[in-house]
Amino acid sequence: MKVIPLHKKEKTLGKVYGKRRYDLPLNNNANSRFLVILIGLMSFLATLGLSAFFTLGAMSQRWISGLENNLTLEIPAETSEGRLLSLDEMNNLTQAAASILTSYPDVARYNVMDREEIQNLVEPWLGKGALSADSFPLPGLISIKVKDQASRQSVESLAKKIEDTIPGARLDTHESWLKDVLRFTNALRFSTTVLLTVIAVTTVIAVAGAVNASLSAHHTDVELLHLMGAADSYISRQFQRHALLLGLAGSAAGAMIGLLGVTAIDWLAGEMEIYTSPQQYTSLPQTIGTAMVPAVIALLAMATARQTVLHELAKMP
Repeated sequence: MKVIPLHKKEKTLGKVYGKRRYDLPLNNNANSRFLVILIGLMSFLATLGLSAFFTLGAMSQRWISGLENNLTLEIPAETSEGRLLSLDEMNNLTQAAASILTSYPDVARYNVMDREEIQNLVEPWLGKGALSADSFPLPGLISIKVKDQASRQSVESLAKKIEDTIPGARLDTHESWLKDVLRFTNALRFSTTVLLTVIAVTTVIAVAGAVNASLSAHHTDVELLHLMGAADSYISRQFQRHALLLGLAGSAAGAMIGLLGVTAIDWLAGEMEIYTSPQQYTSLPQTIGTAMVPAVIALLAMATARQTVLHELAKMP
């Protein structure tokens, strides 16, 4: 029989021939399966929430970059008296607007849209073939790109010059529309942040409850280890290692299902020709953030288990 010195007793607890084992039968606990399922659900929701957070950010950035320094000039097809403009009249007004843009120093480039381009823009709203007749009135549209150094006063001056030359013409800076959309997407991103916070808090509460239940179930064994001289940190490592393994198992499964769900949503959006959202996980921050979900949840479970056990052991004599 091997004699173990007293000052080495604590180091040999939990070891058999150099291999670590549990001194407490933590695996034989029904709470473990429940905790794995709950952590898996939290990981699934966290993956979806994080995906939504990154997607909304990418959408906002795409809209900003796509509309920055871009203007749209609209020439209505109807006069203020209610008379519809003929095609020749519309072409003349469009050419007059183009002449103003050509001479304006802060305009980098512009594109006068022809009738076919305008039809392609409105067909999703009116239906294919609804604008086949050439006599159907359509507004004149010119897309404009201004220079980066163009000021707000310069754009306002351009708008006034066009309105004075072409009554009823409107220069749209997209500012009000973009501001409303960005406010909406930022509110959604804040909601996803709140969701992720709730998920983290729920995980902490669930792990703490499971650890307390396990402590109660193994109260006698824990007291025995305590009386044998095992330090609180050693006993807590039993629980935190167990929580880490459960957390990794549940969060990895939940994150995998979440990624499959995100992929399915992205595929379904493509099949339905919904192109409002960019492709998922195309940037490095998105990939790293999603891959870290299981690790973060597992480490959170381990830290919660440690603090819970230490708090309870501090009450023991």
